[in-house]
Amino acid sequence: MKNHTKINHKAKIKKMQLSFSFDLTNNFDMDDEVFLVHNIIEEMNLSFLTSAYSHKGRKPAVEPRTMLKVLVFAYLNRKYSARDIEDACRYDLRFRWLLNNNKTPDHVTINRFRNKIYPFMDEILKQLIDLLIEQGEVDLKSIYIDGTKIEANANRYTFVWKKSIIKYQARLIEKISEYFNINDELSKGDLKKLVLKEFNNVRNICKSKDIVFVYGQGKRKTEEQKRYELFEEWLNKLDTYEKHLEIMGERNSYSKTDHDATFMRLKDDHMKNGQLKPAYNIQCATNGGYVVDIEGFSNPADMRTLPPFVNNLLQKYGIKINRVVADSGYESEENYLYLKQNQIEAFIKPSNYELKKTRKYKKDISKKENMTYCKADDYYICHNNKKLNFEKIIYRKNKYGFKSESRVYLCKDCLNCRYSHDCIKFKNKSGLKRIYVAERFENLRKESEENIITKEGITERLNRSIQAEGIFSYIKSGMKYSRFRHRSMKKIVAEMKLLSFAINIKKLSNKMKSNKLGFVKYKEAI
Repeated sequence: MKNHTKINHKAKIKKMQLSFSFDLTNNFDMDDEVFLVHNIIEEMNLSFLTSAYSHKGRKPAVEPRTMLKVLVFAYLNRKYSARDIEDACRYDLRFRWLLNNNKTPDHVTINRFRNKIYPFMDEILKQLIDLLIEQGEVDLKSIYIDGTKIEANANRYTFVWKKSIIKYQARLIEKISEYFNINDELSKGDLKKLVLKEFNNVRNICKSKDIVFVYGQGKRKTEEQKRYELFEEWLNKLDTYEKHLEIMGERNSYSKTDHDATFMRLKDDHMKNGQLKPAYNIQCATNGGYVVDIEGFSNPADMRTLPPFVNNLLQKYGIKINRVVADSGYESEENYLYLKQNQIEAFIKPSNYELKKTRKYKKDISKKENMTYCKADDYYICHNNKKLNFEKIIYRKNKYGFKSESRVYLCKDCLNCRYSHDCIKFKNKSGLKRIYVAERFENLRKESEENIITKEGITERLNRSIQAEGIFSYIKSGMKYSRFRHRSMKKIVAEMKLLSFAINIKKLSNKMKSNKLGFVKYKEAI
């Protein structure tokens, strides 16, 4: 037999001494973003972070200010996973410098800290904007608003629709009413009380008779058991439907995985067929190229987000805001009126702005814009020189409680008109032409349109498309953040504020490197 060389696996490995410079700043450029992150956060008042920690027990291994630096710098470098941040803290020299010889935090500590600062992210972002205002980088005279939809961290197929719930609820109520032979309409609460009363009666009868419930094939249920199970099923369904409707609120749907997420149609659909996905409507306000504020909404329509979003800005910054620039998705009478009441100029593109320029629109005789209006006698003259006289005023109230009014004008000589086919496009019993004029809305729209067609208005619109739309493009493409990693509205909003903080630092750093500090508009009107 051949002799095999024995290997001693327990042999001691010689330790090697490596030369290493303990001055970490020598290993990266002095204009690196790490210094800017450090300096800005050092100047901030973060005393409120102490409330996030218990006064009992041990002090945190890494102080909150240092952890915030690490987290912001990680997001600036597109590191969102707690494990990726942990690895960076362990091996990246810049992260090691931020830690200042502190123990490397593990992913659990990082996640725990991130959850602790989420309630304070609004104040943290505001302090940065206040600093940028002091430095002349932001002036808040013009706020550029835009919205986008970002997919939620939720199952795409666990959705609940309001219409379906209402339909099933109505069917069940009808079935219960028929069972008890109820002719009068009872409220949902009274109907539930009736079912509960009968359920308790049947349960007491079963107990008094010592009825043993049976299940399975070949077993015959008693009438009492059948009634017990029927009432129990009805009660469970009534509770379920009420819970679904309570969670939805004013929305039309929600996800079972993330109750705050609403199903919306996204442009970047993974199936490329318009499939709905659970998402959040993210609204962003920019100025000077910086993210001034960012919020999340469950309503997919941008129109409904403007008043609460701007109101939040006013509470933070007050009378500094002079004008709001937004696209046609934000146009509504309610939004115009809200801005006017708060003494803010509206630079909102009307939804029919481009349509009015087309030849088809100008030749459409059914439009009131193509009719002649006699202001003295308050009537319109149609294409066939017939009068549309004032008929009445109608009032409308939307589901959110906003009231609007419209003046109705009627032509009583349309039956034998040769243009009636082109003029009356919507079928009505009378066969007469009616037009509806919302004076307040049209006056507010006209003011906004006059604002956007000026030289200054053109400049504002150009800046909005570059700044507001550019931010979302940078978030999704530049920062590689196209899907949320957390659930619930509070967490995703805080996450976006943290990301916006990092983006603002990046923007400031780039301007410092190129020596272009100061407030500038990206594009001037030609």
